[in-house]
Amino acid sequence: MAKLKKQMGVQQMCLHPDKETKAILQYLCEQSGKLYNTGVYFARQTFFKTERLLTGKFDLVYEPYVGRGIIAQSLPSTRLNKH
Repeated sequence: MAKLKKQMGVQQMCLHPDKETKAILQYLCEQSGKLYNTGVYFARQTFFKTERLLTGKFDLVYEPYVGRGIIAQSLPSTRLNKH
């Protein structure tokens, strides 16, 4: 018997935010995009220099360049540890 693959669905939500909410959402999206790009850049540089793959879910969180950078600190979910 063949194994069944789990399928994932996506539902689009159309928002009609007021001006302030739209500005906040836009800011959060821009910052999260920048953080993603920073992580990809750091992971690639690590691989090129050390041939080490960063494949763990939280590998980049503990890297000062990524996890404690100004972009990461600007997002609400990373404000817990500001040592």
